[in-house]
Amino acid sequence: MRGIWGEGLFMSTRVRNERRHSGGIGGVRRSGTILAAAFATLSLTACGADLSDFSTASIATYQPASFFSPNGYAVTANADGSLRVTASGPPGTPASRLEKIALARAAEYGEEQHAKTFRPSAPQTSMTCGRTKISTKTEQINVRPLDYRTVAIDVTYGSDPSDPAARAIHGTAAALKAEIASESVPPDVQAAATQEVAEHCGR
Repeated sequence: MRGIWGEGLFMSTRVRNERRHSGGIGGVRRSGTILAAAFATLSLTACGADLSDFSTASIATYQPASFFSPNGYAVTANADGSLRVTASGPPGTPASRLEKIALARAAEYGEEQHAKTFRPSAPQTSMTCGRTKISTKTEQINVRPLDYRTVAIDVTYGSDPSDPAARAIHGTAAALKAEIASESVPPDVQAAATQEVAEHCGR
């Protein structure tokens, strides 16, 4: 089952949609991939297998989310023309780290679109509880739930560097990515974050 995590399968429909532009920042197409459906597909393909192979790392890193794992960043379009940037990670990832990942991707995306500034909204944190059982034709199988935390920000981009409410694009992504790569999350912080998700999910 390990091959399911390989690079060849790591690009999700959501991430591909992120990169399929029809002109400028407003050209990001809506993602049709729902993470719940992804988990359903994952469960069906893994029937009869030891799902412990799908255990996640203790904290999120800077990487795109995939069809088989929500851990990472994703960009989708809002109806008002802004973008929603999300960063998801295992229960042990604190919201503050996920916010940095979301901001780094927002800035990096702005660089790709040649924007000069971006304005992120206040972060919104949520928790998702994974399935504990999957059904086959003959039985129910206990599986390790893929719980995770998500931080989302809504972002608009601009070209006026004098806008006091905006953040400069240049250098922001590189600085945040370097901070994320070098950051160490203490075990007690990871444990507290994990416990928060466990309580939310009734584990």
